[in-house]
Parts: sequence; C-alpha cells; structure tokens
Amino acid sequence: MKQYVPIIGMEVHVELKTNSKMFCSCANNPNIDTPNKNICEICLAHPGTLPVPNKKAIEWTVMVGKALNCHILEFSKFDRKHYFYPDLPKGYQISQYEEPIAEHGFIELDFAGENPVRDTAKIGITRAHLEEDTAKLNHGEGGSTLVDFNRAGVPLVEIVTDPDFKSALEAKTYCQELRSIVRYLGVSDADMEKGQMRCEANISVQEVGSFEIVDGVVKPLNGTKLNNKVELKNLNSFKAVERGIDYEISRQISMLEKGETWVQQTRGWDDNKQETVMQRTKENAADYRYFPDPDIPPFHPLQIAGKISLPELPSQKRKRFNEEYFLSFSDAKILTDDKTLANFTENVMSELHEWLDTMPESENKAEKFPQKISRLAGAWITSKLLGILKEKNMSITDVKFSPENFAELIALIYNNKVNGTNALKILLIMVGLDVDKDPTHILEEKGWGQVSDSGKIETLVDDVIKNYPDQVAQVKAGKDAIIKFLIGMVMKASEGSADVKVVEEVLRKKLV
Repeated sequence: MKQYVPIIGMEVHVELKTNSKMFCSCANNPNIDTPNKNICEICLAHPGTLPVPNKKAIEWTVMVGKALNCHILEFSKFDRKHYFYPDLPKGYQISQYEEPIAEHGFIELDFAGENPVRDTAKIGITRAHLEEDTAKLNHGEGGSTLVDFNRAGVPLVEIVTDPDFKSALEAKTYCQELRSIVRYLGVSDADMEKGQMRCEANISVQEVGSFEIVDGVVKPLNGTKLNNKVELKNLNSFKAVERGIDYEISRQISMLEKGETWVQQTRGWDDNKQETVMQRTKENAADYRYFPDPDIPPFHPLQIAGKISLPELPSQKRKRFNEEYFLSFSDAKILTDDKTLANFTENVMSELHEWLDTMPESENKAEKFPQKISRLAGAWITSKLLGILKEKNMSITDVKFSPENFAELIALIYNNKVNGTNALKILLIMVGLDVDKDPTHILEEKGWGQVSDSGKIETLVDDVIKNYPDQVAQVKAGKDAIIKFLIGMVMKASEGSADVKVVEEVLRKKLV
C-alpha cells in the first residue's frame, strides 16, 4: 500500500498598526464603526493621485525581517499586482514581487509535550514583503454587497515560509509563535478575530520518496509528476488552521487512493461544516502581470529603517524563564506567549525575592530554594490566576492588583502563613476588587491565617473523632484512605485555616 506525506507551507498577512495607511495620510483604523470614513482620493484610486510610502511601515517590516533571521535586501521596490475585484479600486494591488524587503530567514519551533511528529523544527522563511490591504466587502441580505474602503491601503506584511511543515500541528504552532513575535515587537495586535492576522496554507500530498526539498523548492525525483498544491483560505483561528489543514490532507489522500487527481486551486475552510470548499482555480504569477510601480521609486530599506534594536523575543524569554526561574517548558511557554503576562511574571519574580528577604520566617529560603519558590509562583500564575481570569472572561490587563501584592501572596503561602484553600479565596477577592489591596490585609480581615498551633488543632480533631465514630473505627481497622475524610472534616471545621500537615499528624497520633 502506498504511503503518503503532506508538504505544507504557510502565508501569513499581518496588519501593521501604524498611525496612517500605507500610501496616504488617512488614519489607519479599519475596524471603525462608520464605513468609508478614513478614505481619500488615493484610497479610492482617483485619477492623477500618487502614492507616498509610509516610512514607519518600511521600518517595521525590516524589524520583522530581522526578528525572523532574514537577510534585508540592500535594494527593494514596489510592484503592481493586477487582478480585478470590487475590493480593489485601482484594478491592481501595490505589493512586492522580485525584490522584497526581507528574505531567506528562519524560525525555530519547539513542539515538546504536544505528541508531535518531531520535537523541534527549523522552518525556512522565504520572504517578508510589504503591501497594501484591500477594501472590505460586507455581504447583506438578498445578495447585496457593500464595499467599505476604511481598510483599503492599510499596511500589510506578508510572511511566506518554505514548505517545511510536516503536520497541521506544526503549522498552527508556527502561527502562534509568529503572533507572539509581532506583538513583542509592538508592530501589530495580530487579533485574528479582527482580521489583523490572516493565515493561509499551501498543501499538497505526495507519495513518500517521490520528491525532495532543496533550498525551499519541492523537486520531483525519478521523473515523478507531483500532485498540485491547494491554497487554503478562511483560517480565522489557530484551531481552524489545524483542523483545516488536517481535513485537506485527508481529502487529498482519499482522492489519491481512489485514483483521482485535482487541479491547482484555492479552497476555503467552512467552520460550520468543518470541511474545505472549492473557491476558484489558482492563478499563477503570470496571471497577475507583475511589473514595477512607476509612481514609487526603488528604495534602500536599511537606510530608511536606520538602527534597529530588537527586544527580547518570545523564544529567548521562554528559554530564560526556564533557566533563571526553573519553570517547566509548558509553564514558560504559557507565561511568555503574551508579552503583558510575561512582564507581569517577571515583576512578580523580582518582587518575590524582596518579600521573602523581609520576612523573618523565610530564613533566606529564597536563596536556599529558588527553584521551589519560582515554581510555586509560576504554578499559581498559570493554574490559579489564569484559571480565574478565564472563568471571568478577563485578561491580565484587567486586574488592578500589582505584581508586588501577588508576590506577597506567594510569600505568605511559601512561609505557611496561609494555606492553599484560603490563599485561593484571597486571590479571588483580589481579582474582583477595583483597587489594589495587599493580601495581608485581606488575610487579617477575614481571619484566614493558617493555624499551626497543635493545641488548637487537637481540639478540632477531638470533636471530629467524637462526631464520626464509624470512620474512626475504619481507620483503626486498617483502612488508611478513610483518614482523608477525617482530615477534610477538620479542615471544614477550621474554615480551611488549619495546617493540613499538622492536622494529619495529630489524627495519626490519636488513631494509629
């Protein structure tokens, strides 16, 4: 039986959040409620108008290229890409074809913990070029369509990869990493729901051993005729990227097993039907009749951009969080995917060591056990804090408490001033407040401080032993698991404030 393997490449468009559009001074605000407000003669392609490139957009594209380890061309130019559609008033799009701003880069991905085809991958970046966005078509009832030109002319960076992905999971992970990168750079919000980041996949299934990939180009072996690729659009979420690619791979394999073939085409992902649907046969470069835009002179990207300084990128921060804070790979990934959350975590870790040093109970625990305290903080952010925020449909930017006060809460837990149950109650209160209130005050107000006094706990234990004679008898008869029930009853009686370790010690002393 023949074995098949997918060849996958990605094309991702990212809207740059410059103040003005790509070739005019209109405000760059494509999601404004009022249609056709941020428009001018250039946006609408009136005769005699001349485009003027946005310097900041060129600078940011250079920055994106450098972040993707690309070579920045010394000489670049804009080209006209011709096609006719209602959202393209000029009858062509100003893009880049032969001489993009950036090319021949790479991005390294890590797939640990996700049951991948491989643990790591180095994905080639073919090019990153700058172009203008099209207008937006709003389809109404009765087959009517209205055109909103607020989006026409918004600067777009298109990032094209080599066909280096081996699975839909790898493609999804790449898109997630790319979104984190452009957010860290501050060049785009990359909100897929708002169309600020659009992912397209090029997919073809081939027989194993029938091809090789050389310098990003798929080449047939032994005179094999390769199957045509399919461009897949309408991938409006990371989940859609993965599901859409997986479906298309299965569809093509099914066709090959039936002896069927297909022409080069563009298909769309139907999220409701969970399938790809035919849109049109795919054009090639000749169909677009590319030629240099005569109204825009060639330019030198590096001269325009000047000195570019890159921030610490997600992969670098992830590695540092793992090495410096001893966080697991999965926790480090969660905490660094979002720049704001990463900064919050960084500040918590910094404040945490200061708090521990000021508390006599810590006895320099921060120095003796950095791994334990860092992992404690990381776990509380990833599981407890993010869990609460998800449940309340909030983000880290919505909370009013400071990293300092969150660090104080972790210090209280670490020094056994409060147990986990009551600490979670305190955190819930902190998240719900409109002001920044420190956890020690909440602890004192609620009387939730952890009780470790064996005398007080012994009184509670005696009451539980008296009230639950059947369970006590089972423990004495050797059913050790029942002791957890008795511990729970003591914790309930103390309203969660008793030290669970002391509770268990006292119970075992009395019963065993």
